[in-house]
Parts: sequence; structure tokens; C-alpha cells
Amino acid sequence: MSDKRAIHGVWLIERQTGRNLVARAYSGIDIDMDLIAPFLSATHTFIDKATNETLKTIDTEMNRYVWLANDNLLFVMAVSKAARTGHMRFLLEYALNEFMRNEIPDGSDVASVLEEWQGNPESFNHYANFIDELVSQFEETDDSLVASKSMDSLEVYNHLFRAIMQVKVDKRTRKRLVDGIKERLQPLIETYPFLASVPVDEAGIEVISIDVYSVPYRTLRVALEEMLKVVSDGAQEIVDPMAYRNMIFEYAMPYVKNDMDRIQIYAILDDVIRYML
Repeated sequence: MSDKRAIHGVWLIERQTGRNLVARAYSGIDIDMDLIAPFLSATHTFIDKATNETLKTIDTEMNRYVWLANDNLLFVMAVSKAARTGHMRFLLEYALNEFMRNEIPDGSDVASVLEEWQGNPESFNHYANFIDELVSQFEETDDSLVASKSMDSLEVYNHLFRAIMQVKVDKRTRKRLVDGIKERLQPLIETYPFLASVPVDEAGIEVISIDVYSVPYRTLRVALEEMLKVVSDGAQEIVDPMAYRNMIFEYAMPYVKNDMDRIQIYAILDDVIRYML
């Protein structure tokens, strides 16, 4: 699992008292879980009553707090600002429904359960374990989805770089092309150090070797886009215009057409048009 977790902490709070039924800290958060619960409850109550608005999110410098409430309970999740808020809210709704199904006895209701509850958080240990498992499964699945997106991007750009290096030139020009691209990539490597290990030779630029679990997806995409611009500009500066044009139509565009669905899904087509053409 990635160290860059989406979910940092979870609270299930009794709205009337601010008591924690469940409080779980995961990573990226350094606060007193019990101390903050009354504050979260009071903040929600203030927004709800003073402004006639429903509080859904609050941003701090490091985290985003996502909120869900019913008449008796307040569910709050502290998440990374890069996390997809819609996904987080879905998890809260799913978890709250699970609480209502499994923690409220038949013939009773939430208000009655809370009235009898003595404030011992161990009363809800089974549900707390469920929250841990739900968060763990989400993080692992989310890591896999993001890694898959990163791998798709690497494969697409890898093909594009291979196409550029298939341009028909003599050995001397090809050496100038490779040396020129290496020189042009140096400032980019200083900005994105993970590019330093990428092989650059006459066959292409093997970005497929980048570890998708060690680089955030957005950072990877920006780096690949900038690399495509550098490589395309370098090729057009050194290679004869007709040879470059022939490479586009003989190697690059056939690949783009064959992989159009994936290229469109990941919004890479715009990069191809802007930089290669």
C-alpha cells in the first residue's frame, strides 16, 4: 500500500454531546482524536443552525474534512486534499448505513441506543474494526486504480517516444538526436528526479521503467507531457522536416489510431497534437 494515504482519520460522533462512538487515526494527522470531536460537533451545529446551510467539507492547510450527519450522529472523515471528495462521501454513507443495520438492535432506534450508552468506546469495537477494514480495502483498491492509470500513461508515452526515435536518419544524425535529447532533458530531470533512471538511446526513451507506486499520478503525467514536448522539439530541430513528417505518418499516427480509446480516456491526445504535430 502507498504511504500517501487518502484517509487520515475517521470520527463517528454523538451530535448532542460530542462524544466519540468511534475515532480512528491512520496517517497524516496529528491531533487528539477525543479532543477534536466536540469541536467538530459544535462546528457542524453552528453551520447548521446559524446559516441554514449543510456543512459538507472544510479545508485546513493539510487536510480536508468531509461531513455526513443525521439527527443523532455526525460522521467526519479527515482526508488528503488530493482525495476524490465524492468517493469519500460515498464511503461515509456506506459506513453510516452499516452502523444503522448492525449496531442498532431490532425494535430500537439510534436515540434509544445513545441514551443507554455509557460512553465506553469499546461498546463499538466491532464497528471500529469494520471501519478499519473498509478504509484498508479502499486504500489498496485506490492504489491499484491509480497505478493502473499510471501504467497506461507510461505505455502510451513509451510508444510515442519509440515512434519519434524511429525517424529515418543517418547514424551521425541519430547520434546528434540522442545526445541533443539527453542534454535537453537535464533541466527536466532536476525538476523530476525520478526521470534520471529512464534510459535514453536510439531505440527510444523507456519510461515504462518508472515505478508507478513511487510517483504521484498527476506528477507523472505532467512530467511525461513535458518530456514529450522536449523530445518533439529536439527532434524537429535536428531532423529533416520531411523525415520528421514521414515518421509522424508511418509510426506515430498508426499507433495513435490503434490506441485511440486509451489515449482519449487519459486525455493524452491533446499532448500528441500540440507537441508532435
